[in-house]
Parts: sequence; structure tokens; C-alpha cells
Amino acid sequence: MKKSAYLFLFIFFTATLFKSQTKVDSSFLINTWKLVKIDQLTYIFKSQENFDQKWGGIRFKKNGKFVSSNAKPACGTTIIEKLQSNQLKLYRNRGTWKIDSDTTIIITSPKLLALKGKFIISQLPDKSLSLKRFIKIVKK
Repeated sequence: MKKSAYLFLFIFFTATLFKSQTKVDSSFLINTWKLVKIDQLTYIFKSQENFDQKWGGIRFKKNGKFVSSNAKPACGTTIIEKLQSNQLKLYRNRGTWKIDSDTTIIITSPKLLALKGKFIISQLPDKSLSLKRFIKIVKK
């Protein structure tokens, strides 16, 4: 009886701690973020006060809407050349977001296709935001 009680407590606390590590509070998202890195299917953002006038960012609002300020999609070389000559023009895009589960978010935007879809959200140790595109593998 004693062993089963200890086993139950061990399993209960392990499951509780594991679940709390993967869950992301939606209040963490309510912020203005600057894109600092794109790594294959993962976008890394750092918190900032206002939009970066040179590169822009994204701001998640409490009402389930977001505003982004970013360059029009183009060839990477063109963007770098315009950025270096201070001719990069930023455009405002709007859309909606909603928490799908403890660890996923769905972003919809009619114009910003790069950030449209389902993403796995995580808070990195340095308080930055990671959005990793959610890909569902379908077996045939």
C-alpha cells in the first residue's frame, strides 16, 4: 500500500511539472516584438517598447488582433540593398490571432502570408518569443 501511494505521488507530481513547463500564458504574447532571427520554420522575436523604425515587428493585442510593420515580401538581396541605403519602406498589416491550445497559436492575416497559419509558441530563457510553424505529417 505504501509503495503504491509513493508511486501515485511521483507520477502525479511528474505529470504536473511536465505540463507546466510546456504551457505558455497568453499574457506573455501581449507585447510588441521585433523579429531577430528566422531559422528554417522558426521565427525568433525579442520584446521591444515600440516598432523598430528600420525593420518593424509585430504587436499582439488583448482583443485577439495584431498589427505588424514589415517590408513587402521580396528577394533577400533587394531588401538588404534597400535597408543599407535607408530606402526600405515598411507597411502596416493587420490580422487576428487566437490560442489554439496550451502551446499553439493560430494567426490569420489577409496580406501577411509568412505569419499565417498554426504555430507552436514557446518562451525562450532570455524572455524572447519563438514561433515554430506547425506541420502536420499525413500518412498515405
